[in-house]
Amino acid sequence: MNLKLRARFATQLLPAAFAALPSTYAVSALAQTTPSAAPPTAAAAAPEAKPAVAPAVEAPAATPAAPATATGAATLEPATTTAMAPMGAPPPPVVPPPPVVPPPPPAEDEAHKKINMGFWMRLTGVDQNPVRRNRLDRLSSNGEVEAHFSNRMRKWLQWTANFVGTYGGGSVDGAGQFAILDLIAQLEPNEAFNVWAGRMLVPSDRANFAGPYFMAPWNYPGAFGAGPKQGPFGRNDGATVWGQVGGGTFKYYAGVYNLYGAQRADGQYTAPLFSGRLNLSLLSPEPGFYHNATYYGKDILAIGVGAQYQKNGTADPTGAGGPDADYSLFNADVLFEKNLGESGVVDVEGALYKYFGDNETRQASYFGLASYLTPDIGGIGKFQPLVRLQQTLYKDVAGASPDAATAIDAQVGYVVDSFATRFALGFQHAKASSGNIDNQIFAGIQLMK
Repeated sequence: MNLKLRARFATQLLPAAFAALPSTYAVSALAQTTPSAAPPTAAAAAPEAKPAVAPAVEAPAATPAAPATATGAATLEPATTTAMAPMGAPPPPVVPPPPVVPPPPPAEDEAHKKINMGFWMRLTGVDQNPVRRNRLDRLSSNGEVEAHFSNRMRKWLQWTANFVGTYGGGSVDGAGQFAILDLIAQLEPNEAFNVWAGRMLVPSDRANFAGPYFMAPWNYPGAFGAGPKQGPFGRNDGATVWGQVGGGTFKYYAGVYNLYGAQRADGQYTAPLFSGRLNLSLLSPEPGFYHNATYYGKDILAIGVGAQYQKNGTADPTGAGGPDADYSLFNADVLFEKNLGESGVVDVEGALYKYFGDNETRQASYFGLASYLTPDIGGIGKFQPLVRLQQTLYKDVAGASPDAATAIDAQVGYVVDSFATRFALGFQHAKASSGNIDNQIFAGIQLMK
């Protein structure tokens, strides 16, 4: 093909064929056509003109090709060439959003601003003659209120301050009394090792850890003065080292008490009281310093043992001014509670106390308890009937064997909101070793917030 034919093909025939094509095909074809390409033959050029007369492709008409340049090459519109991204080009980089900065945790020294508070109360009505105690012909009442405060200063340091006010109980004018119940500095570096100092519960038996608020019977055990040495409201002044393993599966306590510097009648200071306890809970752990005498539905089998010792801890029981004698005690207790689901909850509890010392008049004492908490049977609460037997055995005196002292409680409780709201109605019959009989009917309400 001569030069004139080439120029005509490049400037007239080829642009006309491209103009008839859809714009997509035109761009692709022109992108492959360069002045250095080999000149097409006439046979190859003929098929390129077919799309110009093909009406089947319904696409927008392509913009007419620009006139040939001085070199004879056709050009495309700038808009068409700039709209196309180069084939195979990488996508633009994705800019990640700025990281979310969480708010700073509260400073540890701010935790001490929160003080936990709680208020507990118990009111009791009793039908019993205060002089002829076997007769049910005199109504009386008594009650108490407790204010509880605690605060964690650091992860390892906490304090507790509890106060109690009481009335009734044989007071002459009914004015009542007020006392410091607990005042404890609590160093708790690790759950396996803690040190509490101040006024607190004496670690001895389960009953003292539970107190009247966290047991099913309304009357606290300890008829005829039985049980371990403690103090007012089960508290004493001293220090306790305690810890737990397995979240409360096993717990230990060891402490020294009677540190208030009291003097006896002979001018000697009262010797310290040493008390300790081990507690193993097999079915469910009992976390923390305290434990209950019932849980209203927890599967538990707990066994505890304890011991106490005080040098010259017991005075001459005859009152003749004889020498004091050392006091020792060993105690053991067991609690079994089983949740039967829709059939209710059963509880069985027992405790044994063995006394040692020349001046001890008691040889041993024990109690046993059985209760049943009904399932929901309508109303707002559940009924809990129970029976408890307490007995104290005495040492022989001058060759005589005193009779055992016995107390029996029969009670029906109505549990509305666990320990926070409950009622009790019961009867207690007690017979001392001397033969004296006590009878009483009692009713009580307990509220905690």
